[in-house]
Amino acid sequence: MTNPTPHSAPDAAELLRAAQKVPHARVTKLKHNGARYWIKRAEVTPLRFRLQKGNGAVAFRREVARLKTFAAKGVPVPSVLAETPDMIVLADVGKPLTRLARRATADEFQHVLSLAAVALAQLHTMGVSHGRPRLRDICWNRAEIRFVDLEAGARLTASRLRQARDLLVFLHSIFQNDPDISACADGALEAYGGADHGQIIPLARRMARWIRPVAFLATPLIRRDRKRSKPNSELVALADLLDFLS
Repeated sequence: MTNPTPHSAPDAAELLRAAQKVPHARVTKLKHNGARYWIKRAEVTPLRFRLQKGNGAVAFRREVARLKTFAAKGVPVPSVLAETPDMIVLADVGKPLTRLARRATADEFQHVLSLAAVALAQLHTMGVSHGRPRLRDICWNRAEIRFVDLEAGARLTASRLRQARDLLVFLHSIFQNDPDISACADGALEAYGGADHGQIIPLARRMARWIRPVAFLATPLIRRDRKRSKPNSELVALADLLDFLS
């Protein structure tokens, strides 16, 4: 997903014409003039699912507005290069950390994960929350970290509780992604702490203590998943996270 740097800014109208030729999908890769972009379209929500998932077109417009307002504040998110009411073309921002976890060496991945932790702390210092900073929603292009897929929980003016939740989601994703990289959580938390000007880590630890009684009720399911060595178990990752923060 690493994007060659174009010599000049892409023309929006030209990008839209190229995007219109790509087969319709929710998210699609676009190669144009030697550079890589991403097309994102509004989700078409059947009427019977709208009560559960909401109106896809409305959600899409909100997402586009969030991207623009976050970018304007200096948050490292993909640039919206072209748009229509139901489609946007985004700049490529590199590989998601989930892919790097499978391909990089342990030392390389620890380095990038630490950079991601610092970037998250800096985002929080700006007063912002991402909403769901999982490894698949954080990208690296060998130069910088960028955050993608801003969720409904994303806030330009966020409470410390939302930021602590961000940190918990980030750490939980490390434990859930692959047991082989869970050892990286120590380095990631240390890197976050070095840039944690809002004292978010103590609050995240407190939130973990609040969650523990609820997690205790899931003990039989956690034991079942451990016994089966269920990959990417959210419950096992939660138990490991709570132990890590205790």
